[in-house]
Amino acid sequence: MHKLEELRMDSNVSPQIIPPLKFAVLSNGTIFQHWQADAIRKLITGGHQLVLLIRDDREYVPGSLLPKLRKYTGPRSLFNLLNRFFCHPASWKPVDLQSELNNIEVLSSIVEKRGHAEYFDPGDIEKIESYNLDFILRFGFNILRGPILTSAKYGIWSFHHDDEQKYRGGPPGFWEVYYRDPVNAAMMQRLTDKLDNGIILKKGFLRTVRHSYSGNLDQLLRTSSSWPLLVANDIVRRGYNPEPWLDSSAPVYKIPGNISMILFLCRLLWSKLIFHYWDLFRPEVWNVGIVKRPIYEIALGNPEIRNEDVTWLREISSISYLADPAGFEEDNKMHILVEDFNYVKRSASISEVIWDQPRNSFSVPIRIIEGKNHLSYPFIVQYQKVIYCVPESFTEGNIELYKRNFSEEDFVEDQILLKNVNAVDPTLINFDNRWWLFFTVKEYSRSHLYIYFSNQFFGTYKPHPMNPVKIDVRSARPAGTPFIYDGVLYRPAQDCSITYGGRVIINKVTRLTTEEFEETFVRFIEPVKCSHYSKGLHTLSAVGNHTLIDGKNFRFNWYHFTHRFNFKIDRTLKRDA
Repeated sequence: MHKLEELRMDSNVSPQIIPPLKFAVLSNGTIFQHWQADAIRKLITGGHQLVLLIRDDREYVPGSLLPKLRKYTGPRSLFNLLNRFFCHPASWKPVDLQSELNNIEVLSSIVEKRGHAEYFDPGDIEKIESYNLDFILRFGFNILRGPILTSAKYGIWSFHHDDEQKYRGGPPGFWEVYYRDPVNAAMMQRLTDKLDNGIILKKGFLRTVRHSYSGNLDQLLRTSSSWPLLVANDIVRRGYNPEPWLDSSAPVYKIPGNISMILFLCRLLWSKLIFHYWDLFRPEVWNVGIVKRPIYEIALGNPEIRNEDVTWLREISSISYLADPAGFEEDNKMHILVEDFNYVKRSASISEVIWDQPRNSFSVPIRIIEGKNHLSYPFIVQYQKVIYCVPESFTEGNIELYKRNFSEEDFVEDQILLKNVNAVDPTLINFDNRWWLFFTVKEYSRSHLYIYFSNQFFGTYKPHPMNPVKIDVRSARPAGTPFIYDGVLYRPAQDCSITYGGRVIINKVTRLTTEEFEETFVRFIEPVKCSHYSKGLHTLSAVGNHTLIDGKNFRFNWYHFTHRFNFKIDRTLKRDA
């Protein structure tokens, strides 16, 4: 896909139909970090107009030798050394935008420093206000105070790459790794006169990369680079609707001292060892179970699933597993479709297990949908008394619809619902006289939720203008059948904050229109205790008065070990080449 089309797909609003917002950039010049340059380019490609570059024109005066020596030999030297020589996130790579900003007017400003804050000259404020800016993007200067904060209609937009309710100050993305916090957050805020208490414009939650500080920081920067465009588009579409201003009493963190850094490096080394151990020796093993309770009773009533209430399928092979169940009933039989993953082939197909309910007997898994590449998450939907399956097929780059062939008792490819999208766990439901398609995407499979919609089942599915409608590793990725109870839509999702498929969270959808989306947390559904599959749960599928679930365990597999070991060796050799 062409880069321009990718950017349009990210914004989900064509540049031709967006009344552009006018913006300026606060900077130290024309050289930006890669994620900052990416943010500016997306805004311009998305149809918004960069009219002014506000450059910090203070003359750089080389410091004396003593402060430089103190920086790398003093009480905080270990962090400075790590940051200078060993931390190299791709998002920090410098990008010179001079040629792209050639026709942009430049205002060179010298600010006045009062304490820790910086104040713009009144004459510069007057010049900035004359441009009638909608917003100013801050990629330069330091703590700003005074009239500059209100010189644009929607203020100055700045980033904080931590959860402000836990970690104020900095360094960004560091203390979550230090304290082994499973979740890391980032936000874009409108600056106010109150430090670390801006007005939230966009916020997202990602899983902390606990074995790599550089990797953790990179994912935060890379993810947030699209937020200025998303917020600008949202303002054009719906007006200015920021989240409530939340005061934070979180402690203010600073650059860690050397003793803290020694502890940090020990924890980082241990996390790396644990990461590689689990990656090599403890692959996942899933199995499917049947619970004789309807999905709404589990989700809204008693959420505990006891092992004695579950009928687990029998494991057939030590080199494969079954997961992601969905099903339908026919002639006193339950047809259970599952992801049938094989460690030798390193891919999966869709198999069917038939449960004869009167006899309480199960068939062996029989493959009924086999694509060219990996297939999983066989979501079942019924339309006009016909049964369809929408499996995950992100390797194909499309969302494909398969139709039940009753005469052959299998599924045949019917049509493509959505093209050119690497969708993960596509979930389709009819609600409020419209069809809604929920999924995450491969690059952000655990955290970024997307919605497409259509007035017709076989119609053209259009992207929701808020896409991604949610960025939260704790509750974004679909986890089975959305259901309607008392007129309210509930959506099961995966909580991947601790481990992939750790548990299911039930979300109550409070607003779902072609313009808006909101949902709130209801409760967690934990893995089945005292079972052989108590390490995870990531599917809750409704089949009549029964609910299909899956459960996770870990078990050494030689095929997995050799594949991952060779992969690590090859990657190391390529990196050192």
